[in-house]
Amino acid sequence: MAVFLNNLKRFMKSKLTLGLSLMIPIVFIVVAFSGSGTQRATVGIIDHDGTRLTKQMIQTIKGQADVARVTDKNQRDQLINGHVDMVLIVDKGFTSSIIDGRPMELKGYHVTESNVSAGLGAFIGGYLQDMELMAKQAQGRQQSFYQALDQYNQNHLRLNVQSADGQARQKESTLNSLGFVIYGCLIMLIALPSKLIVEDKEKKIFDRFFTTPLSLKSYNAQHILSYVLLANVTIFTMLAILAGGFHASFGPSIFNVYVVLLVFSIVAISIGVALSAVVKNTRQSNALTWLITTPLAMLGGCFWPLEIMPSFMQKLANFTPTAWGVKALTKLVYGNGLSDVIIELSVLSAFAVIFFLLASWRRTDIAH
Repeated sequence: MAVFLNNLKRFMKSKLTLGLSLMIPIVFIVVAFSGSGTQRATVGIIDHDGTRLTKQMIQTIKGQADVARVTDKNQRDQLINGHVDMVLIVDKGFTSSIIDGRPMELKGYHVTESNVSAGLGAFIGGYLQDMELMAKQAQGRQQSFYQALDQYNQNHLRLNVQSADGQARQKESTLNSLGFVIYGCLIMLIALPSKLIVEDKEKKIFDRFFTTPLSLKSYNAQHILSYVLLANVTIFTMLAILAGGFHASFGPSIFNVYVVLLVFSIVAISIGVALSAVVKNTRQSNALTWLITTPLAMLGGCFWPLEIMPSFMQKLANFTPTAWGVKALTKLVYGNGLSDVIIELSVLSAFAVIFFLLASWRRTDIAH
């Protein structure tokens, strides 16, 4: 295991490559999730009653949604322009009618029915029902009613009303982040194999290995095994950051996402090993690494959805492993299992086999 252990030491010396490969995904993970927090609904309230009850009701609503200041004149524009999800109008005499046991309807307006307006309506409806029950128990006595209201406000559970697409945004942010994880794996697992193997050739270490009992198969296997270990550490680190730091949505199982990323990492390793067989020096290796990784990531949908690209580029993307990796991750994040991404995993495995065969053929030629 001399080659394997030696590679582990060399990984630690490749600080620039490791640093970029880890920092690029982390930076973009932070960017992806920075604007994906839970979006609270916005409600505009016009209070024509202005009583203690209506003011406390507005304070309670503020705990569940953002409250915007609207007027009778601009309420329509606020709704149409999407500045508020819903407008509530409290008419004069609302409080006295509640306390007297003659509940007055609270007017609510929204442009289209959605989970936001429905959630707000359900919350406010439940709140008013509680007010009516307290008024019934107070039997028209204002002081008793407000005492019950104060007790209610102290004990009432606060439930946030969230926009309907909050979960969808979380999934989208997760996918964006996983795209940059793929990009980071590409950089690391193409750059290091090509660089280290080429260094072995430049320093004649490659030739000296074969004066020992070490076979070509063992040399290649130990190299690949060391890169697979590095890939595992990287994937575990990124998934831990996503799960622990950002509560990313991985679908049914984070293990499924790990499997896809590991298979993709093996493809990246195979590309790096194949690249090492055709370049002559480390300068060529470094240049070709960036020439390969960024276009692969762009064309494969790591930076943006495949659907926004022209149709001919979408067809071209089918010939890249990144596109198949992104497709598999998309299915998993949106609720599918490993059995649903068998085709994608098979295509990725085929890419790995092809590149390893190309590298093996070239390496055998060099050895002879």
